[in-house]
Amino acid sequence: MSSNQLGEALEETSERIPFKFAKTKFFHGVLQVSSEESSSPIKEVPEEEAPCDQFNLQIRTASQLHGRVTNEYYEYIQLNQGISQGRVEAVKDFLNRRPDAVDKYINPYETPLLKACAYGNPEIVKLLLRRMTPEQMLPKMSQNNFYNTPLTVVAVSGNMEIAEALVAKNPKLLEIPGNNGEIPVVVAVENTQMEMARYLYNRTPVQVLLEKDGFHGILLFLNAIYYKKLDMALDLFNKSRRLAVTKHLRIESVPIIVLASKPDLFPGGCYLGPLKRFIYSCIQIKQPSFPKPSRSNKGHQNTLMGKVLKCLSKCIGIDEVYRLKVMHLQAKKLLKGISEETLALGLKERSESVDEALLFAVRYGNVDFLVEMIKNNSELLWSTGTSTLFNTAVQVRQEKVFSLLYGLGDRKYLFLADKDSDGNSVLHLAGYPPPNYKLATVVSATLQMQRELQWFKEMERIVPAIENERVNTENLTPIEIFRKEHEAMRLEAEKWMKDTAMSCSLVAALIVTVTFAAIFTVPGGTDDNSGGRPFHRHERIFVIFIVSDLISCFAACTSVLIFLGILTARYAFDDFLFSLPANMIAGLSTLFVSIAAMLVAFSSALFTIFNDPWIVAPTIFFACFPALLFVMIQYPLLKELIFSTYGKRIFDRNMKSLF
Repeated sequence: MSSNQLGEALEETSERIPFKFAKTKFFHGVLQVSSEESSSPIKEVPEEEAPCDQFNLQIRTASQLHGRVTNEYYEYIQLNQGISQGRVEAVKDFLNRRPDAVDKYINPYETPLLKACAYGNPEIVKLLLRRMTPEQMLPKMSQNNFYNTPLTVVAVSGNMEIAEALVAKNPKLLEIPGNNGEIPVVVAVENTQMEMARYLYNRTPVQVLLEKDGFHGILLFLNAIYYKKLDMALDLFNKSRRLAVTKHLRIESVPIIVLASKPDLFPGGCYLGPLKRFIYSCIQIKQPSFPKPSRSNKGHQNTLMGKVLKCLSKCIGIDEVYRLKVMHLQAKKLLKGISEETLALGLKERSESVDEALLFAVRYGNVDFLVEMIKNNSELLWSTGTSTLFNTAVQVRQEKVFSLLYGLGDRKYLFLADKDSDGNSVLHLAGYPPPNYKLATVVSATLQMQRELQWFKEMERIVPAIENERVNTENLTPIEIFRKEHEAMRLEAEKWMKDTAMSCSLVAALIVTVTFAAIFTVPGGTDDNSGGRPFHRHERIFVIFIVSDLISCFAACTSVLIFLGILTARYAFDDFLFSLPANMIAGLSTLFVSIAAMLVAFSSALFTIFNDPWIVAPTIFFACFPALLFVMIQYPLLKELIFSTYGKRIFDRNMKSLF
């Protein structure tokens, strides 16, 4: 169990896309099908026929010069145009003259029916179907080796009227793959045509989904999970439970892996506001079975009360929360069934699907998936293919996954004592930087450095003290690894802190200059007869001017000193854990107070001079604008700094046992 092997495995899973389902070759949206039986418009000329080439070339050139037609589909131009422009009578007239053209290729890629389905004209499609036999609807190879089926074309667009007409005429179309090797129901799900997918799924024979080692069933299962069509995935799982954990040679992923890579399907990966959390807790749902297709009666929605209730539900978010809770219940039911199914798998089958799924679950932070899987299979705690579950969590910096360790009681020391073949403990692993995709979720180099220190300090706290001095096979202690691997990040964080402090200190210094001078430039003038005292010294608005100006000046001075302290800091590694972020929070906060107080001082001075009501409203508006702009620009950074420095710890040390 080496760190190099773990790193390679994580890198491999980072580069791999768990949602890449099938290996197919496309050419401008269609599959190029290789077939020895298919004809090609371009053929090699044998050497013995070479003398004729010059003669044939002269004939072709002469034909072009004399305006002869060389387009073999020229005779179908009127039919092509009639279908494209939706002119039913023109199509009917052409077919009356040429009834044999109803199933011919009218261009290199389409028959009349394929073209009509692509343009979505139900009248023309029904006209063609009345003139065709069910056998003529079936796909056939064109001379350019491209083919498609009418139903797969319609499955992309979701035209239900055409789909119903096609299936009624020839149900066999449900079973025939299209140009990419996928049957219509799979095509519909991939193109998010969910009404079409439901209609086709209920009419596709089960044996079609399960034949060829379950190729079409697994492909449909994968897409149903990815596109959150979990009612379909559950129904398919009930028909064949083994589909969820079967690795097919023609498909690169497995349904269980896709489910592991989608934490947003479960409550733990979903973030709701206070109102939606309350609605979520109040909604009671009886999980429905997979619905049969039917034309819904929407008459009740046309009433005034129906429209009001629908609008209210949409505004408050009840419909959205309801659908979300239904999805969570379906996902948990599916996961529970898959977890039970893995008990019947042998070690070889499990290593091909389950172990890899756990690795993806750790990478994506899918805690719900991990908990449910390990409840029935406690031995999975020890392996994700190359390392223990928690070592992998440290490697990819998934704090929610690692927090599960605190719920194991005394068993956690067994995992903490684990070493890989390079002698790396969890503390050594915390010294290595995380994958780039994880660093990208943190907004600045300073917060990245702080988060890395929080991880290292937490590992340092829970492992035995001797681990701090233990060396790996490279003769490096954990702290030496951390400093070596994070030096570039430290320099970047230092540069960011200095640049930010320099910019903010210039603004603060300017405010100090302005507010210091303003206190001696009294608005409204002074009374020379009373020793130069201000005329408005007894007025409340003048007192507000003096107080706000003093607050602005003192806050700006404080901000300058704080930023000066940041500029002259030593920038050691430990300084990024609390000291430097805390100073940046204080500096930005006092700078905001200074700007706000300066604007209040300016407004009150203006009121003192003019003393006109008409100027109050626009002055308040324009004075608030700079302060609001500062908040909008700096608040996201300040919020992240405050939560990361003073907020709740990233690890849940009070985690209860979930296994």
